[in-house]
Amino acid sequence: MWQSHEFNHGPKESIIPQHSITTIMILEALIAMSWFVICDAWWIAALTIAIPLTVMLFFSKTFRSSFFAWFFVYIIGPIFQPRTIAPRRKAFQILKDSIADRDKKVPLEVLEIGVAEGPNLQFYPENCNLTVLDKNKFFESYYAQNAKKFPHISYQRTVIQPAENMSDIADSSLDVVISTYLHCSCDDSLAVLKEVRRVLKPGGKYVFLEHVCFPENEIGLSLQRFINPIWFLYCNGCTLDRDTASKIKKAGFSKVICDKYISPHWSLYLLKHMIIGVATK
Repeated sequence: MWQSHEFNHGPKESIIPQHSITTIMILEALIAMSWFVICDAWWIAALTIAIPLTVMLFFSKTFRSSFFAWFFVYIIGPIFQPRTIAPRRKAFQILKDSIADRDKKVPLEVLEIGVAEGPNLQFYPENCNLTVLDKNKFFESYYAQNAKKFPHISYQRTVIQPAENMSDIADSSLDVVISTYLHCSCDDSLAVLKEVRRVLKPGGKYVFLEHVCFPENEIGLSLQRFINPIWFLYCNGCTLDRDTASKIKKAGFSKVICDKYISPHWSLYLLKHMIIGVATK
């Protein structure tokens, strides 16, 4: 069963005046133009003054992973993380609603895949046994430092493994699997989803939050595709124009609820289209 809803951040208007629609369209065009300038500048810099870095990122996956962990925590994170609090909170509210009837005295067995430095830890409910997994070993020290701030969570272990092959996680062992902004950078989303279904208990929940592609024929999609090659290198395999919702839909879950979320932040323009939801095994 597939259910899809759409919502924007902020209040909704039942009727939008024509002049307001025109204003919105002009603002959208200006934002897109400003991002084309930024992306042009990034391309030029990457192929001129930053070409030694670009070459190292291209030829060494180890260096790319190490660089990205630092780049994400200290450069991207301070911009990205505060602006994703609202969709992260929404994702964890969906989780809480989906397990509202469970016995709260029994610890919730949870796996977070693609945990990075742990930006979701603040949202976890009480009485969780949390295992975390990430393919990038260079995030581990950042995560360990951040995890100390959240003693209400019972940490089990950290697994350094790709989500496409979670061989260290037993079959049907988890109540919940969580991923946020993971599918953009995994090698095979369908393989990840197959593994998620394998490790979940019957009736278990997969909670997801992902940025996805702009709709077809929107200028933002052209912009995503324009910057993708450089973005892929500097963001360790992240791809901007993926249609993750369709893959989750056909992954074999018994029920999927998927909400569309549109970020209002100018700085997240390339990532503004997101999906938030829960899938049941």
